[in-house]
Amino acid sequence: MPKSTNQKDSIVQAALKLFAKHGYASTPISLIAKTANVSQGLMYNFFKSKEDLLKEMMALGFADIHASMTSYVQETDPNKAIEMHVLKTMAIIKQRKEFWKLLHTIRLQDKVVTSMRTSFQEVIGNVSQSFMKVFKKLGYKNPELEATLFLTQIDGLVILYLQDDTIPIDKLAKHLINRYNT
Repeated sequence: MPKSTNQKDSIVQAALKLFAKHGYASTPISLIAKTANVSQGLMYNFFKSKEDLLKEMMALGFADIHASMTSYVQETDPNKAIEMHVLKTMAIIKQRKEFWKLLHTIRLQDKVVTSMRTSFQEVIGNVSQSFMKVFKKLGYKNPELEATLFLTQIDGLVILYLQDDTIPIDKLAKHLINRYNT
């Protein structure tokens, strides 16, 4: 891996931890650079501002979400698409637990919510649309409401696992899949 990629990754990782610990608004660029072992000038080569750094972090999270959603494009069987999506989501969360734990801590901070509102709404809108199409195919009377409920169930499973990794996440995921495959 090229050194510049390692430096960029170090900056993102340092910022994730600092934003989670001190808050986005209270974390200066100088502290991020120091923690990442890079100069502030070098940091600005990668990110024009702290907000650009935040956008990079969120983009990594959005990429994971997108990866978990591919089953809705690839799979014609709606039940199979749900199963693949839930399993992929759980695999991503288990594989990148620390990243997601920090991102969840950051994403609800006031300045972050304000800064990223449009991006969050766009991602949630796209996810909800995919879910709604599936529940419409499955014949639900109110696919929009079911899509929102499904989204909250997956988000709830993720948050629960991030708080306590002793919960039986795989059993809960299978149970959720079975609820929609009956």
